[in-house]
Order: sequence, then C-alpha cells, then structure tokens
Amino acid sequence: MQLGIDIGATKTLVAFFEESKITPFKTVQFPTEPQKGSVSFFERLILALGEYKDKITIWGVSTAGAVDEEGTVLWSPNLGWKNFPLKDQLSKFLGPNGIVENDCNVAAYAEFLVRNGVKNLVYVTLSSGIGSGIVVDGKIYRGSHYGAGEIGHTTLEEDGPECSCGRRGCLQAIASGKGLQSQVRTLLNQDLPAEEILSLAQRELEPYHTLVLHAARVLGRFLTNIVDLLDLDRLVLGGGLTKNKFYTDLVIRFISENYYKLPGKKVSVELSVVEPNPQVVGAVLLARKLYG
Repeated sequence: MQLGIDIGATKTLVAFFEESKITPFKTVQFPTEPQKGSVSFFERLILALGEYKDKITIWGVSTAGAVDEEGTVLWSPNLGWKNFPLKDQLSKFLGPNGIVENDCNVAAYAEFLVRNGVKNLVYVTLSSGIGSGIVVDGKIYRGSHYGAGEIGHTTLEEDGPECSCGRRGCLQAIASGKGLQSQVRTLLNQDLPAEEILSLAQRELEPYHTLVLHAARVLGRFLTNIVDLLDLDRLVLGGGLTKNKFYTDLVIRFISENYYKLPGKKVSVELSVVEPNPQVVGAVLLARKLYG
C-alpha cells in the first residue's frame, strides 16, 4: 500500500493508493492547525492513518514551503516551520521509503505527466496561499536555494497589505484566500471566508467587488509575465480559489488577452485535471520514481 499526504496551511489530505494506481481508494482530511505545534500535528496524522499505518511501503508528502533534498522544510511562512526535519520525523512511523517535496513542485509534476506533448509547464495553486511549480524539459526545477516557484512572496506593491512572510505587497497578501480575508478584516473589521468574499464580489457589492477585481488583475498581470519570461505553452491553475468561476475567469481572461504574441505562439491556460488534488498524487508518483 502507498500513501500520499498533502500538508496545506488550512487542511491536510491523506490518501491511500493501491500499487500503480493514481486514484486513491480512500482519503481522510483533517485541519492542519499549525499553531498547535508539530507534536499535535503528528498525533492527528497517526489517527488519520488508522488501520493502514503499518501497511505502507512507499510514501510521498507535499508541503507548503521550501524543501531541500533531505526532506527538511527550510522555511514555510504559512506553516511556521523553519529548518524542520519533516522527512526524519515522518520516517519514524512511516519507514524510510518516502519523499518530502514542495507541494507545487509535485503538483506540476503530476499535471505534466497526465498531459501529452507538453515540454514546459508551470502549475500555480490559488488557495490559502499562492505558489507555483515549474517543469522544464520534463524535470522539476527547484532553483539554487530550493525556492523556485515561490511566487506568493514576490513583492508587487510597495505599500500593499502585510504578508505572512513579514514584508508588504506580496502577491499572496493581495490575491490569495488568506490575503483577501486579511484585507477585508483590516478595511471592514469583518471575518469572512474567502468563498463569501468572492461571492459578494460576484454580486458587485462594494468594497468586495473592487478588492477582488484588483486582486485578479494583479495576479493575472504577474502570471502573464511568467508565461512570457519562461515562454510557456501550458499554464495550469489549481487550488481552492479556482472553484470560483468568477475569480478564475477574470485571471484567465487577463492572461489570454495580454501575453506577448510572438508569431506562432499559443499559450493554453487550463485548470487542474488531477484528482483528488495534484499535490497528493504528484507526491506518490515522485516517490514511486525514486523507490520503484
């Protein structure tokens, strides 16, 4: 039996796979609640494994943040983990045959594998945070410091909203689910889920409408630059915010209308097709590649 785990800032998804299958036969989900600490997280993870805990042969974990080759989370602002030896901790009860990788990297890997004829691909997750994974010539590009694709923490507005990384005006602080929530809290002293903010914006109620339009334009402009910088033929969007068609359509329309039109250049902007999510499937696929 093989195991995939996706550790997000809001929730953790645990998926159980039969050997060689890419669709899990069972999934379990629980709140990540990083503020409770890693000990609490591991206790709840073990409970989620249940009867399958001692039957796992290969496992893969995707997590937010920069991750090195040893499976150490170098820094994850969304989880609050810094130089955290996640693979070593997980190996204590899952065994040695596993990998820990950045969530967007494995998502990009999964989306690349299920698409034929694609050479270069970027996957962008739009959720509580914003991140991306890059596949160049069929290989994950991690960067010199394992931080390639950390687009959520690129600064775009000097006096923009404060980000979880401590800076201001980051893409994530402007256009992610948590970013929208934080801005509404600051402006209106309201605690609303991102889904409700997007729904109010779709009904053209102010100031939600203006706030979301601005977020979509900033995000669309940034992703258009990524498309042109890497000369992509495929950009894939995934994550919880893509379930809102209003927001997603705004972003896709901006990219489609504004990327640099070289002769013969065609860029396809698509939604994720890997279920239940590309992070958990990609983590298992990468683990299989390493451990057979």
